[in-house]
Amino acid sequence: MPIEIGIVGAGNRGKTHARSLARLEDADVVAVADIDQDAANELADEYDVPAVYGDFRDMLDDASLDAISVCVHNNLHAPVTIPAAEAGCHVFCEKPIAATYHDGKRMVDAVNEAGVRLDVQNGRLFSDTHRAASRLVDDGALGDPIYARGSYVRRRGRPFVDGYGTPGFVQSDHAGGGAVIDIGVYVIGQLLHLVGNGNVERVSGRAVDQTGDGYDPELVGADADYRDRVDTAGYDVEDLGFGTAYLEDGTAVSVVAAWHLFGPSEPMYVAGTKGGVRLDEFEYYTTDRDYEATVSYDLGEHTVRRGRIDGDARYQDDDYARQFHHWIQQIQGTPDLDIPTGELALNAMMLMEGMYLSEEEGRELTAAEIDELSSSSAVDL
Repeated sequence: MPIEIGIVGAGNRGKTHARSLARLEDADVVAVADIDQDAANELADEYDVPAVYGDFRDMLDDASLDAISVCVHNNLHAPVTIPAAEAGCHVFCEKPIAATYHDGKRMVDAVNEAGVRLDVQNGRLFSDTHRAASRLVDDGALGDPIYARGSYVRRRGRPFVDGYGTPGFVQSDHAGGGAVIDIGVYVIGQLLHLVGNGNVERVSGRAVDQTGDGYDPELVGADADYRDRVDTAGYDVEDLGFGTAYLEDGTAVSVVAAWHLFGPSEPMYVAGTKGGVRLDEFEYYTTDRDYEATVSYDLGEHTVRRGRIDGDARYQDDDYARQFHHWIQQIQGTPDLDIPTGELALNAMMLMEGMYLSEEEGRELTAAEIDELSSSSAVDL
């Protein structure tokens, strides 16, 4: 039987989730909820969803649901996920898991207590590149992880300010943070997965707001409406963040995330005691006797062969759709693989909030200190 799913949030992400779920034979979107009834009706009409609600709690009460897809702002993730778990629904949540570690932990505790599954969006975990890298890790080709580094850098990629998206992306009341939890979360999730997702021991970092604190349109070659967009955005989040986390097993993970940085993306790689792998230009680094060896891979052929051999979910459709296939299989108990995206997302939130709090405190923080300092930013519904 198909898994019956309700979507909470009929905006851009809700439409994307509906489109991906519509491609799966074992998923059936049967309800959508949004306080914007017009948006909910539009999504329902486009994807033949039979039931529309103005309040997600009414949807939980009335609709016969196996699972929900959470597509609302970050500070709403916990207020939606926790009641859904209590109603017995599995949850697929947009990234990041929440706007704070405190709220993410509440979500994980709620699903564990209810005996349901929480997955959090990170399509990169299901990419051909990540699949090849994780196979090297699983085969022991890297040995024990020592150091991982990644970046996600854009030069003119601030939501709304640079001409796309809505103001909510750059307002802490809605998003909780800026570039770090918007795009850095992808890189951090990948790196944590490849090094074994060990517990965070301590974090140091910085979060820089170059836009809200001061800006000069002439310096960035902006269009005439740039100043108006900044002035009306309510911009109060960082557009650049960087930091390093040290895990309990000794591994170090360094990250740079920027919506606005006049510099290139840095190589993304994981290095271990036996070898290393670079993800942005996929290469495997090792030695052969006294020779340094750099091995390149034909990822296209690798994908075709592995897909034929074992039908791995990471090879189905596009990266974004693969994660929904993975989620449905977990719910049905027929997994090709199990990537604990919820656990990864919570650990990533510890690292990301650690960067924010390190900036505020002006020093490196332990995991215990991050846990103690973190508080709820969830919006009451």
